[in-house]
Parts: sequence; C-alpha cells; structure tokens
Amino acid sequence: MLISVGHFSGRGLFKWIAGFAAIGLVFFSYDQFWPAPDLGPPKIISRAEWGAEQADPRLEPDQDPEVFNTVVVHHSAMLLSEGPRDIQSVHMHQRGFLDIGYHFVIDGEGRIYEGRSLATHGAHVAGHNAGTLGIALMGNYEIIEPATEQRVRLKWLIQALMRKYPLTHLAGHGDFAPGKTLCPGKNLEALLPTLAKELGLKFGVGGYVGPEPGAPALNPAL
Repeated sequence: MLISVGHFSGRGLFKWIAGFAAIGLVFFSYDQFWPAPDLGPPKIISRAEWGAEQADPRLEPDQDPEVFNTVVVHHSAMLLSEGPRDIQSVHMHQRGFLDIGYHFVIDGEGRIYEGRSLATHGAHVAGHNAGTLGIALMGNYEIIEPATEQRVRLKWLIQALMRKYPLTHLAGHGDFAPGKTLCPGKNLEALLPTLAKELGLKFGVGGYVGPEPGAPALNPAL
C-alpha cells in the first residue's frame, strides 16, 4: 500500500529520521564494541612444540641480559596458512639468519609461538635490534585486515612482556625504516597508535637508545 508523503507532518518526519538514526547508532555501537572472542587461556607454544630448527651455534646469549624498551610489530607478508617453521626456514636458509628473526609469532587464530630466544638480540629491524622486541603477525596486512584473535593476543602478549621488561614504546617496523619497507602493512600499522595508548606506551621510535650490536655477517636484520 502506498503512503502519501503529504500525510506526514513535520513532526512525524522528524520522528522517522530520528528512529532510523537510532537504529544506525545501535548497529554502529554493536560493531565497535563486539565482545572479544573466547580464545581460552593464553598459551605460548614453545619452540619444541612447533618443531623449531636448532639455531646456528654462533648465536649465543648476550653477555649482558637484553633490556627491552620497545616493541616492534611486524607482519610476515606470507600466507596465513604458513607458520613459524616457514618463517624460520626463509630467515635461515634464504636470508642467512642464525635463527628466526622475531621473538614471537602470532598466527591467524591467535596462537602465540616462541621465536628467537629473549636472551639474544633479535634480527628484525636493521640497525635497531638492541633493546627492541620483535613480534610478527602471520599474514600480509597490506592486503587483509588483522583478525580479532590476533589483535586480542597481541595486546595480551605485550601486557605480559611489560610485567617483565621496562617497555616504554611501541612501533611498527616501517616506523624505523620509513620508505624502505611496507611492514607491518597499512592495515596493521593503522591500529598501532591506539594499541600503544591502550597499553600506556608511547607510539614511535623515541625509545631506541642503541647502539646496534655487532653481528656476524651471516646474521643481517630484516
């Protein structure tokens, strides 16, 4: 049945507009505040559990304990179906690293994998590996969006690390190498300032103090 617009008073039209606006607000709020998925208790999957290759014997623990002050977030730029073994293989057998370069890897379902020992400098951001803790999310975030599961676990992991290390800053790989890399991808990089704020960290590279440690020629950083 057609309804003549002429039957609507100004007040009635206003009510219709207000009603649709309210419905839109409800959908917006629901989307913005969708509860985080129940992922179960967080667990870090050990190197032994994921079948890590032994690190090159030349990669020895640093004489002085590493003092991390900055978290550097990366993406693997690989398929979501690939995992830490694939990253380690690329790093060691194609790029000449002494081990996987990152300290942690988070896959598309939010599973956290132990990477390079926290007793050694990472190999994840050229010229800035001293005091920087590398966390990589599986996937290419120039193309896709990070999964909610990854975002939840990334935040949990950094919070856990903040209880152990004097972390003050959070940045993306590209913040240390502007114009030289797309890592961690535009769709992940855009989330990092808000994540830093929620964690009470400063966003950016201002926490880096160096100097960059000397490293064997076969252990270049990304």
